[in-house]
Amino acid sequence: MKQILGIFIILIMVISACETEVTSKNTILSESNIIIDTVLIDPGDQLVFPYVVAERSFFTEDNRYLFNFNDFDHTLEKIDLDKLELTEKYPFEKEGPHGTGNYVDYLVPLDSDRLLIQASSQAGIFDWAGSKLGEFDPLLEGASLTHVERKAFQPVRAVGGRIYGLIVDNGANTSEVGYVDLTEGEFSTIPLAKEFRHGDFNLEHREGNTRRRYAPEFHIQAFHKENWLIVGSTVSSRLYIFDPEIHQFSKREYNLRLTANKKEGVYTLDTEDEALFQRAYVSLHEEVTFGPLLWDADGERYYRFYYELTFPKEHTSATFPNANATFMYLMVMDRELNLLAEMPIPQLEYTPYFSFAKDSNIWIATNLEDELGFVRLTVSSY
Repeated sequence: MKQILGIFIILIMVISACETEVTSKNTILSESNIIIDTVLIDPGDQLVFPYVVAERSFFTEDNRYLFNFNDFDHTLEKIDLDKLELTEKYPFEKEGPHGTGNYVDYLVPLDSDRLLIQASSQAGIFDWAGSKLGEFDPLLEGASLTHVERKAFQPVRAVGGRIYGLIVDNGANTSEVGYVDLTEGEFSTIPLAKEFRHGDFNLEHREGNTRRRYAPEFHIQAFHKENWLIVGSTVSSRLYIFDPEIHQFSKREYNLRLTANKKEGVYTLDTEDEALFQRAYVSLHEEVTFGPLLWDADGERYYRFYYELTFPKEHTSATFPNANATFMYLMVMDRELNLLAEMPIPQLEYTPYFSFAKDSNIWIATNLEDELGFVRLTVSSY
């Protein structure tokens, strides 16, 4: 495969001129509208990896099968979510001509026959038998630099011959939405960080050769219409719908009633003062934070978790502060991303690290005594 070059083509798009819709008529549901149960995945006579990571997993189109990479035996697991059981494992090599690298960071299906598997400094195109069909370099520049100074591509989703993801500048502690065109051999950016004010929320603490950092995250997901994408951010309820064919956005704004619509403060910080870093981190996370969208094909609706944290007055030094309380909320939207309802979810006392919607339920991955399980939420009466 043609070696990818670190070439940027800045797309000329006037975001402010795109279509904007404000959705504000919504219902407040109570916690009594939530029904919760828990299920376990039957591993059979094998071991199932008890953690699911969004960057290294994906679903079939009907959401019946979940594919998740197992670090223990370096296999791709196929889990039947209807039968709640492990059905198959696809082995991959770590080293050699068909090696993925020792640790898989990203996994993206390209089509029914090919997978992108990316490690920290290499990316390969593989078939399901584990054979490497091609490769490219995900390091856009700074390949000889340390990991914290590199600029690299983090893949999320393949659409129409392109792989969309994040272009991350580790030296500047910033990221931007972008894509790589495997045919043309070029990287391009889709500037959205300014639209979400990401520059107001970058934190860094330096002590000798060590660094602690926080930077806002993007969420890139498929829209229910073919080849369209939805881009969101942790710092705002705002969403952008992107049509890759014509490079145009439409924007959705929301007037939430349970929390603020976005983070309001400015927390940009680059300091050696640990106490100052701790205070900024706490203040930033006490403001509302937004998760990715969850598309429920059966109910034709979207869900989105959002939350606020509180922290103790004293924090352990040289670590990120740990919250002592989590206040979870849920947005319910129709297929066109109009807000239908909000509700608090006091039953959830933590932020879900991996969740999805299936059969009109929200599934939240959980490790139950080293077994893979899911907490399932059913939103009733809506």
